[in-house]
Amino acid sequence: MKSESSTSAVQVEPDAEPAGPGRASLRLRYIEPWSVTRLAFVVSVALMIVGVVAVSVFWVVLQVTGVWSALNDSVANILSDDAGGFDITEYFGFGRLIGLTLVLSALNVVFMTALATIAAHLYNLAAQILGGIKLTFADERR
Repeated sequence: MKSESSTSAVQVEPDAEPAGPGRASLRLRYIEPWSVTRLAFVVSVALMIVGVVAVSVFWVVLQVTGVWSALNDSVANILSDDAGGFDITEYFGFGRLIGLTLVLSALNVVFMTALATIAAHLYNLAAQILGGIKLTFADERR
């Protein structure tokens, strides 16, 4: 059952039984898929920004603390031959790691948005059959 207002994202219907003083018992019967899509997109883009910043900071911290040079020295000791030309930052360079993070984050944006939209549709189908989720709200003002 859809709401009369086209701007309403969630439709709730009052339950038949009274919930008590200062309480409202409602059923969540419909979730607007378009609003779920928009919210999932915004949240996943925010997570994308956080992921890129986190990887950038992590790489810089590893560079400043000398982890990359320690790894180069370890590889040189293990190979014990002309490993002077080996540089781990060629494989895990700043640009390469940021690029990989951007690609994976972009895929996450697409999949998270699509899965959230599908989940909203599936919830609406299940709510038609089972009646939705019963929520009880209490007025706790003092």
